[in-house]
Amino acid sequence: MNKGQVAKSWAGYETWWSTVGQRGALHFHTISWPIFTSAKTPEDLTTASIALFVLSPHHSNGKSAKDRIKEQLLRWHPDRFEGKWLPLVPDEEKSIVREGMGQVVRALNELLNRES
Repeated sequence: MNKGQVAKSWAGYETWWSTVGQRGALHFHTISWPIFTSAKTPEDLTTASIALFVLSPHHSNGKSAKDRIKEQLLRWHPDRFEGKWLPLVPDEEKSIVREGMGQVVRALNELLNRES
């Protein structure tokens, strides 16, 4: 993926997060997960795919890897995510969305441990 594509993907991810409250119902497939491709299942949210996206050198200039990871951990923190965004998920998808969020948090924590 070239620099322009990475920057465009990151900008789309940030835009999604800045407007998520205006979107109505959230579904697993409509959530902007921190990877370059669309996640079809929680298993798509691997540490490697999240690292490629979050730690790419083609966005967030001036932020350390550790700061990028911490910023994402705040966004995906279970208490915050479940309190703020999970109520917008239909009941039949809450479990898979919660599982995806958990995958992201575990991956980010693993990346943070590598940076320490």
